[in-house]
Amino acid sequence: MKVLLDTMSGDAPPREIIKGAIQALQETRDSDFEITLVGPEELNRKQVQDLQAGKNKSRISFLHASQTISMDDTPAKAVRNNPESSLVKGIKALHDKSEIFISSGNTGAVVAAALFNLGRIPGVKRPGLAGVMPTVKSGNVVLIDIGATTDASPRNLAQFGIMGNSYAKSVIGKENPKVGVLNIGEEQTKGNKLTKEAVDLIRKTDLQYVGNVEPHRLLIEPPADVVVCEGFVGNILIKAFEGGAEGTIGFFKKALSSSVRAKIGGLVLRPTLEKLKNQLSYSQFGAVPLLGIKGIVFVAHGRSEARAIKNAIVNAGEASRWDLPGEIESEIERVNFVDG
Repeated sequence: MKVLLDTMSGDAPPREIIKGAIQALQETRDSDFEITLVGPEELNRKQVQDLQAGKNKSRISFLHASQTISMDDTPAKAVRNNPESSLVKGIKALHDKSEIFISSGNTGAVVAAALFNLGRIPGVKRPGLAGVMPTVKSGNVVLIDIGATTDASPRNLAQFGIMGNSYAKSVIGKENPKVGVLNIGEEQTKGNKLTKEAVDLIRKTDLQYVGNVEPHRLLIEPPADVVVCEGFVGNILIKAFEGGAEGTIGFFKKALSSSVRAKIGGLVLRPTLEKLKNQLSYSQFGAVPLLGIKGIVFVAHGRSEARAIKNAIVNAGEASRWDLPGEIESEIERVNFVDG
């Protein structure tokens, strides 16, 4: 397995990205597992040397890229105008189905570069980002789409259900995933035109559709293993959960420092709070897959530091064990329910 890692496009410095890559190599210890660092070669080589990669240096290679796409750049325009960027060159270098590209850069630019250079899986109308969220009682749940496709159509949402179902089975390990649609209420009369028409299409498939899913149930005990939504909504939701998690931990820490008794209790609770913080952090999974394209591309959080990058690489490796694009293509072709 080979991972092409964009070292330049995120908010974190290249040193932090490369540190995560070295940690991933140390954790896997698989001689067939290699990482190609995509970015300014001289800079990346120096960072590898400074971080003392040791015997893992033999599993690290370099792909020089002289340009960078920033978070503020307009996605499609940036991809066209920066062909030598680490983001574009990394995606272009994907040649084998076992190769993976990971970037913590501009999500829109990753999507645009993947569409321009890899193309969509036959039959797929728009790609979707599949986020994996922990729950209190139901293991992990797949939320798709969380930002690849805004202004989605009912057909797009229905295909997100198919792609999310394939990912949940192959990578997450759900034997017969239940699929639901994110909505403002569980009743079938609830929702807007988009969600109602999407539900009608999903009902025509053989997906195990279980109905609407309200947002407040997602982190507790959602009735579905795969929850479908439009990218604009999904991106807001995932960021609200992220801020809520950070805020909750912050309130706990503030309360535990309010008195001597509270501080003593805080010392006892510190390990539990750290565990909770790690469970709710985006760094637990590190990156999310862009489904529906001809290749394996993962998008990491823009603020990803070493731990998140390490987890992104390790978890993305699970996806490379399966021919996920091939499985999605077969499912899209089999479930021929969209005519126009």
